[in-house]
Amino acid sequence: MTVSWRVKVVSDWWEKHGCDFNSFDEAHRRFGRWVHSMSYENCLKLRGEVERYLEARSISAGLISNALRMFCGAMDVEVGYDEQVYGLLKEALEHLAKTSEEEDAVRSHARALMELIATAERLKSNIICSG
Repeated sequence: MTVSWRVKVVSDWWEKHGCDFNSFDEAHRRFGRWVHSMSYENCLKLRGEVERYLEARSISAGLISNALRMFCGAMDVEVGYDEQVYGLLKEALEHLAKTSEEEDAVRSHARALMELIATAERLKSNIICSG
């Protein structure tokens, strides 16, 4: 099973421009990383590490809950644009990309999601997570 993420405003742009390979590449050139996917197993690993990191920082339970919506698993979820939540996610993912003891794939996925979140933040966009 695979979990994927899309920056909503870029996904909408792509759909309006034909949903083909050329418009996919054009979206990437214009906006940056806007789509990413990983296995459900890696998603769960990353979620667990993000949760542990945020708990260790004594982040409020409500903010942690909002941040963990990013790792939807088998459900389809739209993560609303929130500067504070996006900032916490980028911080946690950056930490994991540098220090995680998990395999290289998890660190690589952490870096990719950081880029996707940065794109969403720059565009003030929601993120769609699909399982």
